[in-house]
Amino acid sequence: GRATGPHLAFESELKERVAKAGLADRILFVGEHTNIPDWYRALDLFIAPQRWEGFGLTPLEAMATGVPVVATDVGAFSELVTGGSEETGLIIAADDLKAMVDAAAAFMDDRPRLAAASANGLSRASKNFAIEQEARAIGAVYESLMR
Repeated sequence: GRATGPHLAFESELKERVAKAGLADRILFVGEHTNIPDWYRALDLFIAPQRWEGFGLTPLEAMATGVPVVATDVGAFSELVTGGSEETGLIIAADDLKAMVDAAAAFMDDRPRLAAASANGLSRASKNFAIEQEARAIGAVYESLMR
């Protein structure tokens, strides 16, 4: 994304630390883009490590582009990401680095599981979170208020 206002200094410091660590070729600061689906499609796995989130759409965006998700149990993430036979990813506790590493490894070390979660995520996002469905639901609320 794009850093603004009081966050510009933090971004600059972060870029400096990345460069000093010799990681500038591996950690990219790409700024703001409008072709978000292309960025998601370049991934094998999306990790949402937030400690706090009001709602959070990034796991849903990843799933909508066929990318499995490892996400912390914050915001609505646990309502978006599912396990079991229709697994789309894994939910882990916030601030649990070991759980995050283990969850990522569980997918990256098991290509069939990764592929299944990819297909399941795309199906779940399309079936349950299509914009047309959202528009109909909002329309129904307004219709009920008019009566």
